[in-house]
Amino acid sequence: MSRKKIVAVSTAFVMTIMSGCGTETKKGTPLAHHVKDSGEHNVNTASLDWEVDNGEGLRIHTDVENIYMQFDHSAAGQGIKNIQFIIDIDNNSSTGNAEEKGADFIVENGYLYASQKRDLWDWKEIGKVKSSVEDLTDTIEIPKSLLHYSHGPFGVLAEALDDKWQPVLYSPSSVDENKVHTKTVYIPR
Repeated sequence: MSRKKIVAVSTAFVMTIMSGCGTETKKGTPLAHHVKDSGEHNVNTASLDWEVDNGEGLRIHTDVENIYMQFDHSAAGQGIKNIQFIIDIDNNSSTGNAEEKGADFIVENGYLYASQKRDLWDWKEIGKVKSSVEDLTDTIEIPKSLLHYSHGPFGVLAEALDDKWQPVLYSPSSVDENKVHTKTVYIPR
């Protein structure tokens, strides 16, 4: 099943991203103007042995060259327009983006972004990663080299967002005492 979603953003925001200016944007604002696609960059998951399955729709696998993440957001229904995988590659919440509990990277609708500033919602587009959508499940494949990752634990939070960029479903769904969503942590075997 193929579906395409178009994310509307203002021209000024796209110019800010392209010019590389450090203009602050706020959480809940799309990182760039990208079409969510399926089928163009299929991720073959048939032979994957998922090392992590958090029981809430998020699965993680690594091999020598790539990290794979899959998010089944069927519990949110059909209204999901945008998907984010928020990645804390060093599993250290004191580094990376403070608003996202130390996120170093975000994959949004198939595009990878790196955190630029700890205290601002400021992200630099790295480029497109392999992604596929089947029914209500999004899968991504990211080369480890793009994440500067070789080994060790890392954290992931997956979000399903509506057309107004409001979160509808998180995985994991647990929340800590500060009302901040926790991460699923991948620990290498």
